Amino acid sequence: MLKQTKKFVSTFLTLGLLSTTVLAACGSGNSDKGAASSSPAASGAASAAPADLKPVDLTWYFAGNPQADVASVEAEMNKILKEKLNVTLHLKAIDWGNFDQKMQLVNASGEEYDLAFTSSWANNYFVNVSKGAFVPLDDLLPQYAPNIMSTIPEVGWEAVKVNGKIYSVPNYQIWAMTNGLAIQKEIADKYGFDPSTVKKYEDLEPLLEAVKTNHPELVPYENDKSGKFGNSTVHYGFETISGGVGVIRIADESLQVVNMYETDEYKSLLKLMRDWYQKGYFRKDAATLADTSGDRKAGKPVVVNEGNVKPGGEAEMAVALGGREVVNVKLSEPYLLTTSIIATLTGISKTSKNPERALMFLDLLYSDKELFNLLAHGIEGKHYTKLDEHTVEPITEGGYNPNSDWEFGNQFNSFYRKGQQPGTWEETIKINETAKASPLLGFSFDPTPVKTEIAQVSTVTTQYVPLLETGSVDPEQGLAEMLKKLKAAGADKIVAEQQKQIDAWKQANGK
Repeated sequence: MLKQTKKFVSTFLTLGLLSTTVLAACGSGNSDKGAASSSPAASGAASAAPADLKPVDLTWYFAGNPQADVASVEAEMNKILKEKLNVTLHLKAIDWGNFDQKMQLVNASGEEYDLAFTSSWANNYFVNVSKGAFVPLDDLLPQYAPNIMSTIPEVGWEAVKVNGKIYSVPNYQIWAMTNGLAIQKEIADKYGFDPSTVKKYEDLEPLLEAVKTNHPELVPYENDKSGKFGNSTVHYGFETISGGVGVIRIADESLQVVNMYETDEYKSLLKLMRDWYQKGYFRKDAATLADTSGDRKAGKPVVVNEGNVKPGGEAEMAVALGGREVVNVKLSEPYLLTTSIIATLTGISKTSKNPERALMFLDLLYSDKELFNLLAHGIEGKHYTKLDEHTVEPITEGGYNPNSDWEFGNQFNSFYRKGQQPGTWEETIKINETAKASPLLGFSFDPTPVKTEIAQVSTVTTQYVPLLETGSVDPEQGLAEMLKKLKAAGADKIVAEQQKQIDAWKQANGK
């Protein structure tokens, strides 16, 4: 079945790529649909005629460190957007530590905005859909987003469907999941540590101990309140099912759902994290640490659990670590998962007065490389310098360097960063095409029947996971308490519903 699924994925990815040029580098309210439909713009952003479109403002929320000179980038982007779409864009970056809470407040208040970053792990896509926060896009995409439709392979659209409908646009970047680490090269070399010898987390201990003993100013292993099991599920052989506590084992073609917190693998991780916490390998306040960007900029973490390593990832992490060179270590083979595809999405808010124009903007971002690179890198000569036709280097203290190209639509429109090799984008696409396919690929969980239980379970995990996965409490006692509360919150009901939907999906698809 894996071979058949892999063939299915490769076919659709290839079809999607035939129409993609890659650089070497639930209601709409008072929308402007009528105005757009009366002009050539109705066929897509690329052919928009601004004279036929009323002026609109669009607000976009996304996660990332607010940039000091975002105003000048907005101004340059809006020159293009005014000319092509009669749009004025407002960029709203929220730091990672506050993004979830901010978006919950924004959505609960009914605030008018247009676009937002959403995913399986931040500003939860499925929770937002269950609450009606996003506009369904099925009827809008063919008319207002032809570039996106011709770029995103069919498997991407299947991954984002909830109850058969599309509520977000997948960001086109690395879709395959390869769990792994980034290790500061200078420190590893200093202590004769060979990163290639690392096959499991325990293999890091000689390096972590050397750093702890000799560098009190550094953090041997980065950990925070999000915990690290979510960055390690493929390494441990699991695929998570969005919307709850359930996982399947990737090697299990019967697709039996289990509670991930009850598995031996999870218990093993907690035991290791407790040991490392007691040895002082990460910050003592890790359980309450929401944002590690300050530590990273200062170059403090020696080992970073990246979750997903990818071609060119060393250059991105080097920028995050204040220019310090890193070596990536793979802890799993690449797998194409539903959850890895939906790790980076852009939704359109139900409060948007102009969902059509918001989608037209996204469509232009997928095709206009100048517009994309303004957003991703800023202004040439002010925020970055060009090293060659396709490669750029950020200007120190230039005031704009978000370093999150993957968050903005089609990353394959981006310039390369210094340290990324020519062909990185083609290599990334090849990994997407050839990665092993999860037997669950294409399944989308509808959380509606258990949305109350999901909310209750989330309350429990929010309390316990940061403590357990940072080793801040005794895992024997803490895990037992969490499992008891999870059962009372309805975890078993969630697992049963996930199994029910997977079984129905298997039958409907002949699996």
